[in-house]
Amino acid sequence: MTISSVHQLLGMSDPAQDVSKGRGKSELGQEDFLALMVAQLENQDPTKPMDNNEFLSQMAQFSMVEGIENLNGNFSSVSDSLMGTQGLQAATLLDRQAIIETDSASFDGVAPVEGVIDQTEPMAQLELQIRDGQGALVRAMSLDPSAGKQVSFEWDGRDQSGRSMDAGNYYFAVAGSANGRVQSMPVAMANRIESVSLDPATQRVTLNLANGRTASLDDVREYR
Repeated sequence: MTISSVHQLLGMSDPAQDVSKGRGKSELGQEDFLALMVAQLENQDPTKPMDNNEFLSQMAQFSMVEGIENLNGNFSSVSDSLMGTQGLQAATLLDRQAIIETDSASFDGVAPVEGVIDQTEPMAQLELQIRDGQGALVRAMSLDPSAGKQVSFEWDGRDQSGRSMDAGNYYFAVAGSANGRVQSMPVAMANRIESVSLDPATQRVTLNLANGRTASLDDVREYR
């Protein structure tokens, strides 16, 4: 049996005719693997034929190569599907408010800015300080610590004298006092989601917020 007839019998193309369009040196596909097996059979010593166990072992390896390629294809399809689903879900979040732990929030000049304070322990007093981009104090507000473990607040965009502030980023800090001790409190601010980014490599969704910060979906405590 000639080499070409063996390849025809197995439904393969002749490797000699496929050199110009073959794979890279570091790649080995199903046809390459089977071609090697055929060449081994054609060039074996007739007086010392291949051992049956060895042949079956090579056939098992061929099946494994085929299975891995199919599995990789399936994983790729699932990955593409997940990316598409995540993209659609992320698109529905545009222009919504995401509350994440951050010290800054964007004020659009009209809508009040919302935030949440977590009391790690009951406080006797809570004070919120709001500063502009240069660090100047804009307003100080007393908050009610008896509201619960989570204390929500709202800033109407006015300074201490009642003057409306310009649109821009402002910074928020909270201090609590209890038993004569003063400590800073974690603050979570609401910021508008301006756009979303999808990273094909990590399949992570990144939210681009109005205050110039970014956040992952896991960072968001609440959407409004």
